Amino acid sequence: MPGILPFLVVLLAVAFFTKVDSFFYLLYTLFGIYVLGRLWARRSLAGVVLHRQHDQRVFLEERFTIEVEVRNRTWLPVLWMRLTDTVPAELTPGIVFRQVVSLLPRERLRLSYSLHGRRRGYYPIGPFVALGGDLLSSATYETRQAEGDFVIVYPKIVALRNLGFPSQSPFGILPSRERLFKDPTRIRGVRDYQTGDSLRRMDWKTSARVGSLQVRRYEPAIALATAIFLNLDGADYLRAYRSRATELGIVIAASVAVHLIEKRQAVSLVTNGCDPLQSSAPAPTPTLPLRKGREHLMHILDLLARVEVASDDKAVSFLDVLSRKSLGLPWGGTVVVVTAREVEGLLGSLLALRRRGLVVILVLTCPDRGFPLTVQRADQIGVQALRVWSEQALDVWR
Repeated sequence: MPGILPFLVVLLAVAFFTKVDSFFYLLYTLFGIYVLGRLWARRSLAGVVLHRQHDQRVFLEERFTIEVEVRNRTWLPVLWMRLTDTVPAELTPGIVFRQVVSLLPRERLRLSYSLHGRRRGYYPIGPFVALGGDLLSSATYETRQAEGDFVIVYPKIVALRNLGFPSQSPFGILPSRERLFKDPTRIRGVRDYQTGDSLRRMDWKTSARVGSLQVRRYEPAIALATAIFLNLDGADYLRAYRSRATELGIVIAASVAVHLIEKRQAVSLVTNGCDPLQSSAPAPTPTLPLRKGREHLMHILDLLARVEVASDDKAVSFLDVLSRKSLGLPWGGTVVVVTAREVEGLLGSLLALRRRGLVVILVLTCPDRGFPLTVQRADQIGVQALRVWSEQALDVWR
């Protein structure tokens, strides 16, 4: 009844002039319902507590459920209340959560709805907007609760089985197809003796059994710290390929990190992208130091889920980041540089890393007609250059 006040005024006038008791009784009843109803609605709505339960970290394309608990802490029943949750469009399947409920005194009510992690990112959820009113619908009251919640959608992770990064360390743990040294603790088999083979590698028992000299074959391996440098400066990417190439770079960084940490290797991540949780810094360079373990992997995936492409006015030079953040890397470590294409000064920076005893892998994610020349120039300074323009191209590491 949106016109309850004018109606009460008219009813008062009629009762005053006619002196009919029934009009006065009706006036008192409606006025009491009006006043008490507003107080009731306000107090009962203030006593409602909303709580949300869900997985805060999900994988891309995963569907997950939000559990909502509605609790009435007062002895006053809630006549009606409309609940609406504030959810980013990237998580909704097209239906916004909205529910009208009523609560008895001290009642608990459980509701649920589903969301879909359709896109990588960091998504704040909430607040809940609870709208309630009195019996006559003459007034409505609103309260907001459960703010500060979030969901992190991890980037896509591609399984890599044969990640053969070269190494300059004598011994290691991870298999590698390109090595300077062999690991004598990993015997892969035997082969026929060739002139120049060391007698230390002779397998005398097998030689006696087969009747010819046999030499042990050792499996090359790496056990080195790996630093991933991800360029997210939007100016370095062609506008037509920027979105696809940067997302692919994030997929590559996540896949490499997962593979190495699952092999108990130390990994660090450095990027010049923008982290929405570090917006206070004028020119942030989100960095995670060399660490091992599942907890560290979660921090890496969290950062890769949140990070965004830096605009021209906020971007930090990727070459500056590469030179500054690589100073603490140990000799013989591996540096994986993920960027768009070769730009002026890039190979010079990579050469400086090589001279410090680091192994450098250059991964380019944008189409470039000059890529064969880049491969040739990179090979001259001992850098392996790869072009990964699609997830299928990651087969070189599968």
